[in-house]
Amino acid sequence: MAVRLQSSTSSLAKYASAKSPGVDLYNGSKSRDFCNSFWGTGDYGANILFARMRGAARTTDGMRNFWKERAQIEEEYAKKLLDLSRMVFGKDEVGELRNALDTLHSETEKMAKAHMDLSEQLRTDLEEPTVALLNKQLEHRKVVQSPVERRFKAKQSQESYVVKAREKYEGDRLRIASYTKLIEQQGPELERIRQKLRRAEQTVGANEKDYENFCKALGDMLPAWESDWKDFCDSCQDMEEERLDFMKDNLWAYANAVSVVCVADDVSCEAIRTVLDQLETERDIESFVQEYGTGNSLPNAPEARPIEHNPSSSSTSLHLPPLVTSSRQAKFARKSRRPPPTVSQPPEEDQPVNKNGTSPPVIDNPTKPPLPTQSPPPVSPKVPVPPLVETTPPPPVFVDRNSKPMPPHPNQAPHPGTAGPPHPPPEQQPEDPGRPILFYVEALYDYTATIDEEFSFQAGDIIAVTATPDDGWWSGELLDENRRVEGRHVFPSNFVRLF
Repeated sequence: MAVRLQSSTSSLAKYASAKSPGVDLYNGSKSRDFCNSFWGTGDYGANILFARMRGAARTTDGMRNFWKERAQIEEEYAKKLLDLSRMVFGKDEVGELRNALDTLHSETEKMAKAHMDLSEQLRTDLEEPTVALLNKQLEHRKVVQSPVERRFKAKQSQESYVVKAREKYEGDRLRIASYTKLIEQQGPELERIRQKLRRAEQTVGANEKDYENFCKALGDMLPAWESDWKDFCDSCQDMEEERLDFMKDNLWAYANAVSVVCVADDVSCEAIRTVLDQLETERDIESFVQEYGTGNSLPNAPEARPIEHNPSSSSTSLHLPPLVTSSRQAKFARKSRRPPPTVSQPPEEDQPVNKNGTSPPVIDNPTKPPLPTQSPPPVSPKVPVPPLVETTPPPPVFVDRNSKPMPPHPNQAPHPGTAGPPHPPPEQQPEDPGRPILFYVEALYDYTATIDEEFSFQAGDIIAVTATPDDGWWSGELLDENRRVEGRHVFPSNFVRLF
């Protein structure tokens, strides 16, 4: 559906910037209703509201085009995935690798179907309602706004008539006063001035009457205009409230739909990873050898034996002795040309290492209490804290957009941090040459100190870690100097993740 709309230049900004200096369009009114907020002198309120409704239609039309293009992208992507899932390869494989490749084909086909469903959902749940809203806005502009705009122009014309009639009337009065003053002064052109005075007195009456008639006509027009404008403001506010609610719901539905497909893709990838967990190179090699191997018997070269002829035999045929062969077992030593796998050796006692290769000092305090239980469970004493490893983030949970997030359960452990090299330090860094910085962590939950050695922090705070004892109570400092307390350096490690 082709829709012709105005230029993308914001008419609203044009009218707002064109208002006279010192003109307050809002006049300090506490009401937020359109019917009480777009009046005032100069007709700026009407121009602004007209521009707002035209801009709203342009926004809806742009969103419709966005959903159309987005659905087309998903459809093309789904078709390419479907063609890819039908690509035949790996039919000669056996064992777990064959199973993994079959899973790859089937899960790719599932991904294609999920994206095709998303394309259809974008068209039915997002594009079609947006087109319906756009048609409603265009109908409102045609049926409601256009007649009001015509009446607005008629009102402006009537006001211009009043202004012009008043200018003529005021001009006549000024000329009469000027001629009267010249006559009283007995000037040299007294007769000519008296003629001008008589002509001005003849026209002033007609101009005064025209001025009164135009004022009366404008006065008769204003009540109807005010009623029409008030109704138009109410209808515009209804349309805008409906449009804003629709936009919010529409965008929310889009985010949820795309998230569902992302979760489906992640489920397919997890299925492939699950199959790959069963794939062990040595076991697949052994399975192939056991199923298709032909044995380890290595035949020797046959021995040459002379053929003897029996003269007493009347037959001309020869009796050949059987071919004698022998074999031996293959006992070769494999010489692989594959490079040996590189295994990263952890530092001794799982202690982190600084950039210069030195181990940081360990700060141990026997008076430290067990890890807090106000949010996550405590770490058992004398048990090394496992390093932060990379994990797949949990799939998103869709909740109502008006609901508030629930706090973590007291017995629920925090989500583990992601592994990898720490990010570069933020702008503020604690300066303490006696305690080398190992890495930086981000607080997941709020924590309130219970003893003098601990420090309190809030979720989102960045902490520089200087020591990681095995009991789970690490040492470090807040990067926020305003909330850092000297002498307090202990915090629970299960409240943070790698930054």
